[in-house]
Amino acid sequence: MGIPLRVLIVEDSEDDTLLLTRELRQAGYDPVYKRVDTAQAMSAQIKKQKWDIVIADYVMPKFSGLQALKVLRDSGLDLPFMIISGKIGEDTAVEAMKAGVHDYFTKDNLARLGPAIQRELKEAAVRRERKLAEEALRVQAQIIDQIHDSVISTDLDGYVISWNKGAERLCGCSAKEALGKHISFVYPEEEHDFLQNQVIKPLKAKGSHEVEVRMRRQSGDDFYAHLSLSLLRDAEGRVTGMIGYSVDITKRKQAEEELRQTTRQLEIEREALERKNIALREILSQIEAEKDTIKQQVTTNVEQAIIPTLLRMKESSHPSETRNFEILEKDLREIVSPFVDKLKDKYAKLSPRELEVCRLIKNGMTSKEIAEALHLSVMTVHKYRELIRKKLDLVNNDTNLRTYLQSL
Repeated sequence: MGIPLRVLIVEDSEDDTLLLTRELRQAGYDPVYKRVDTAQAMSAQIKKQKWDIVIADYVMPKFSGLQALKVLRDSGLDLPFMIISGKIGEDTAVEAMKAGVHDYFTKDNLARLGPAIQRELKEAAVRRERKLAEEALRVQAQIIDQIHDSVISTDLDGYVISWNKGAERLCGCSAKEALGKHISFVYPEEEHDFLQNQVIKPLKAKGSHEVEVRMRRQSGDDFYAHLSLSLLRDAEGRVTGMIGYSVDITKRKQAEEELRQTTRQLEIEREALERKNIALREILSQIEAEKDTIKQQVTTNVEQAIIPTLLRMKESSHPSETRNFEILEKDLREIVSPFVDKLKDKYAKLSPRELEVCRLIKNGMTSKEIAEALHLSVMTVHKYRELIRKKLDLVNNDTNLRTYLQSL
């Protein structure tokens, strides 16, 4: 079984066609062919099915090899085209080759037809692959050109070889102005060392690299960009250049700087507030110390001067006034005791009158005695007792109020 080969034969002679197909089989091919001898028939077959090669007679009554070549060219197909003629001169052969014929043979010498077909099929495959690659590159270039962000490629020395519309917008420079220049022209002079050492060198060392840089537009305005870089390689994997995708991050950098400044300002304000708090705590501490001093002085005066005087007055008083002196003594001792302070600290919601009632209850006085001492009715004293129990969370509680107050 030979190699399948689809052959469009442009020939007016059926015998010569059979001779050609026999030669193809001898060369190792299994030809599937169609014979045509007019331009119309050839065009129809080209549109009807796919062909691997076209072999044409040079001279025919109604058609010619060069005319067949034109039909093939007009179709847009890139197929090997060979001429076979009964007799062809050297000048004619040269003319045919210049016109685009890939090879030519005389009908009485087809010995190298097989190798020639093999060669031309390979070359046609290479041309198709190259065309597909070129088309892919064209499409790729068109896509890159339409990308909003900047895409720039350079050779290994850093000279610009491509510059898309995104780069024009970002750098304020047209492709015509940029091509052929060293990429450093879009960097401030003071950034050139950074470009070489922190952008190009790491890229060449690693094969890809990402970095934030400061660049400069043609107008002279600086801006910040994030670069995503990689090396360009050819079909054999050899490094041929560099390509970079750039995004303007100026607004982000400005926001970051504003955030840093705000954070620093907040830190300064926090430190100032902390200093004020420290000063305030020192003042409050001093006030508390002064309060304790005054309290101690009052306590000392009451215990060492007032209470002894009160006791001497009680001893010399009429028996009917003894009870009043005892109440007064208890009140004075309550003033200098921690009971009232504890009660105020724990239950700041008690009113002054309720605090006074609490002291008398704690000292064991009955509601009647409290009423007489405070010039209140007994019912009012009972109301105060209920309010005090409620504020001390003793409602629905069997705890004795006096016992509770004495525990403080």
